Amino acid sequence: MAGVALDLRDAGGGPVTLELRIYRTYVECWMDDVCHAVFDRDALRRWLAQPGAALSWDGVSWVRTYRGSVAVTVDGVVPRWPLADHVLEGLRSRI
Repeated sequence: MAGVALDLRDAGGGPVTLELRIYRTYVECWMDDVCHAVFDRDALRRWLAQPGAALSWDGVSWVRTYRGSVAVTVDGVVPRWPLADHVLEGLRSRI
């Protein structure tokens, strides 16, 4: 297993971390001790390479912003949070 930590902000502006636990065939999305979603690794890799319509599962959504960047949401915790270009490139290389 490999991992990537994304530093985000919750609805109140406080810092939170979304940990992506990357396995051979799937990617788990964790905050603290709660798994919010599990994505097929190939599907997430393809989506990150060419973001289109939202990719959502359980409580996590990956969306393309109107500027063409990528944002992530975690239901009830993180509103749409755009990822910096270097963070997105890091995700693409790891997933």
